[in-house]
Amino acid sequence: MVIDPSARSRRSPTGHLKSRHGCKTCKIRKVKCGEEKPHCIRCTSTGRKCEYDGSVSILDNPLSLAPNTVWRERRSFAYYFQHAATLVGGELDVDFWSTIVPQVCRSEPAVWDAIIAISALFESPDPCPDLVPISHEHSRALNQNHRDALYWYSRSVSAIRQRIEDGRLNIFVGLITCILFMCIEALQGSVEDAIHLYSQGVRLILDSRAQMVAGILSFAEASLIEDTIVPIFIRLGAIALPVSGFPVHALLGDTDHELIQELVSLKSAREALVLLGVKITLLQHMCDEYRRTIHTSTVPQELINKQTILSAGLRDWLSAYTKLMDSLRTKEVLTQRQMGISALLFTYHEVLFIITETCLSPSQIITDSYIPNFRNIVEHTSISLDALARSDGTQPPFTFEINVGYPLWFTCLRCRDPKIRRTSLALLRRAPQLQGLHKSHSAVSFGERVMVLEERYGMAMKAAQEAIASTTPEPTNGPTNEISEYQSPSRTMINDVSKFDLGEFFAIPESEFTASQYPTLMDLDISDPTAALIPEEARLGPIHMFRPRDGFPPGTSEEDIAKWNRRDDQVFLRFTWTERDVVNDTWHIIHEYIPIAAP
Repeated sequence: MVIDPSARSRRSPTGHLKSRHGCKTCKIRKVKCGEEKPHCIRCTSTGRKCEYDGSVSILDNPLSLAPNTVWRERRSFAYYFQHAATLVGGELDVDFWSTIVPQVCRSEPAVWDAIIAISALFESPDPCPDLVPISHEHSRALNQNHRDALYWYSRSVSAIRQRIEDGRLNIFVGLITCILFMCIEALQGSVEDAIHLYSQGVRLILDSRAQMVAGILSFAEASLIEDTIVPIFIRLGAIALPVSGFPVHALLGDTDHELIQELVSLKSAREALVLLGVKITLLQHMCDEYRRTIHTSTVPQELINKQTILSAGLRDWLSAYTKLMDSLRTKEVLTQRQMGISALLFTYHEVLFIITETCLSPSQIITDSYIPNFRNIVEHTSISLDALARSDGTQPPFTFEINVGYPLWFTCLRCRDPKIRRTSLALLRRAPQLQGLHKSHSAVSFGERVMVLEERYGMAMKAAQEAIASTTPEPTNGPTNEISEYQSPSRTMINDVSKFDLGEFFAIPESEFTASQYPTLMDLDISDPTAALIPEEARLGPIHMFRPRDGFPPGTSEEDIAKWNRRDDQVFLRFTWTERDVVNDTWHIIHEYIPIAAP
């Protein structure tokens, strides 16, 4: 479902209708009331007491007439309020999910329907995660909760479309439903539709800013959007940006030179770190694409300057965060959930620190210098998982908040220490099934394949080097060979020894793939340094997924994937290898494209 932000009311850009059913406070103040119940947003946002003259809410007038349907709707709302609301957005966003959204739903049928749809899917999460989350080719049996959720979601979409056609869609309600619809699409595995919704939401936010400048949008409404809605979009974009390329940058201003001097709460610490994270991830992409386009191992001074600024920003954040935690511990005993949140924030700092320190280099082996930071990530994500679990010790099936998923996935791909890597995979298996728009099980499966591939190539390189050494004559007293004593085996030789066909390897259905079926470093003596176990040539570089029908990533053309002869909706994996020219002592970047088959 996609909301069209261009369809706005000609009579009133904010879409409010005149009503005699506003709260007492707004009537006394002679201002327009949004009629949210039990307390309107205008009063809530300004700290005023809000009362109504015995008005009737949606809860008193069921949307459906069938008694069984009414009971299921009310039960689903109760489940949302008691179980889902506090977990979907996490501890720091409980006001939005437990207060603002339920208030709005009492006067907005579309929001009511979206909430109960989320609740039904949250209670009965999809038990069959896909390796390729943007695939639509798989049918599945639906239980009653799923059928209810689809019906309520369809009803919510119809209501919003009708409001758009009538020119009565309030921009704040539109953004709330956009967030809820993204949740629903994510819970159904429809990442493509969620991405479209995100883009539409970004345009709505930009429209709201233009309306605020023009004086069309009230200060109270604009503040609610900027203080509540925009941070949610930025955080969601930060979670998805490393994989899906969300247009989150459109929501950011020119804030590269802002200094972080003080953090007053865990929430402010999170917001500051998320903004840094978005900028650091964008810097990494800029470095990768510059090297891809210019075919050089260096980057321009402009990117070096950005890296210097962001590195200073991370240092400022860590200093302010340390002072905040010291202050919180002095004032009160931290709750278990506060400890979980603080541990999670520290893992994100460690990830961003590694990216910032390594993004200017084309080398993959450079990350071996940050083994202590990777160790911090797995240790603190374990603390966070334990602290943020539900009362029965299990993880919630879904979270829309920053979470352990990305730090662990980053560690799976970038840390080549065999023990740390496997620990991160084990922790990722414990994480919520759905984090943002990505399924943990799919990340585990993908991370395992990358790990197996790199370790197998490392073992193959060692075998190939031994084969070369056994056929190379002993050096004589004559002229020395210009080629270094280290002779890098060719990619063809590595493939021959490892018996790996990349296309076949990534096409193995998830249900048939197990890492244990392949010999790996854990089967050998792993006392050697990581660089010796997995040399530079055996490591995968930047990893991206795309579909031709959605457009090609920068530097990719139709010719690059033509040999596979696949449809335009086929999902491809793009990554790089580095290969050493031992004669000239230079490295060459090799780009590869592999189709990923759905299970």
